[in-house]
Amino acid sequence: MSTNGCRIGAVLLLVVAPSCAAVGSSPDPAAPGPAPEPIAPSASASPSASASAATAPDPAVPAGYEPPEDEIDEGVDSPAPGADGSTPAPHPLDGWSEQQLAEAVAEDPACLGSMSIGKPSGGALYNGVRMPPGPLWQLVDPEHAWGTRETIEYLTHAIERVAEQYPGSPRLRIGHLSARRGGPLQPHRSHQSGRDVDISYYYRGASHRWYARANSRNLDRARTWAFVRALVTETDVHMILIDRSIQRLLREHALRIGEDPAWVDGMFRGEPGGRRAIIRHARGHATHIHIRFYNPVAQETARRVYPLLVEHGRIDPVPSYVHHRVKKGETLGKLARRYGTTIRAIQRANHLRSTLIRAGRVYRIPRPGGVETASGPVTVPPRWLPPGE
Repeated sequence: MSTNGCRIGAVLLLVVAPSCAAVGSSPDPAAPGPAPEPIAPSASASPSASASAATAPDPAVPAGYEPPEDEIDEGVDSPAPGADGSTPAPHPLDGWSEQQLAEAVAEDPACLGSMSIGKPSGGALYNGVRMPPGPLWQLVDPEHAWGTRETIEYLTHAIERVAEQYPGSPRLRIGHLSARRGGPLQPHRSHQSGRDVDISYYYRGASHRWYARANSRNLDRARTWAFVRALVTETDVHMILIDRSIQRLLREHALRIGEDPAWVDGMFRGEPGGRRAIIRHARGHATHIHIRFYNPVAQETARRVYPLLVEHGRIDPVPSYVHHRVKKGETLGKLARRYGTTIRAIQRANHLRSTLIRAGRVYRIPRPGGVETASGPVTVPPRWLPPGE
């Protein structure tokens, strides 16, 4: 985790003391949302919850929605330790022995705080926090607005930054984060581990409905850019998915108000031979922004504690998935043999009532061995700060 820039969210939890009370998951009157509760995600519970959501009208998912392709493969936990010169930051569990961790899991796992287990496209959420109601935003689907405490604090912070700069800003609409226990959330391929958020643009003029298509006439460039800037410079954001047509409008606005051209170009286009752009195009994102955060605390806590949660029966082993685009002539039987699973397991993972699958469509395939976790301490790249900040 970079030490550059304003630290919010995770820094409030960074203490080094072998006491569960010190982890920072106790109720805090200044923190958003309810105190975390011990919730045991299970391989059977998550798909059934998703199935219920799929059969009932979901206000956060307009008819005809198709998850963007970028949601499939952007699931890395973190860069390899030291790959960019960074080192893991201090963590609340530093100095804890395996015995102390095991005792905390056995006696009071809620005190360990939020955990983002596995990948956004194949994982779970433990001790999640629901995005609370607020005067600056509107929850489109509160039942699927669960995230880690870091995600909630990062998102809240960026929205509040806009309100500070532009008093009287309209309320943003917040769509899906994750289900309460994480795991598959229809119709998304990501949103599984409490680090993804779908949120509206800021619009000009009269209030706009959720999923309104942004364009040069209705986009509030100043507020939307202020929101994106706060995400990039003041939170540990992993990526921001925005349609190219909207990117062009935001880039033009940023340059017009005097932002550093090289810094702006880097965010939108990446650095040759260096970092990939943090603001990226994905089909379907002219109607909303998709944000993914790194969670330095929640991801590292999960890496250390997840095996103990399974061992002590606090959580069932979290299933892992690969995503396969079906080619002509492929059948469920062929896919099951290829990936070492069963036809029934693939049907459950995709809520299929028959064995019919369609060429060109992407299906979620359960993978033996369970969810992947980072092999070493979780690190986060330095924030992309403009010169002088």
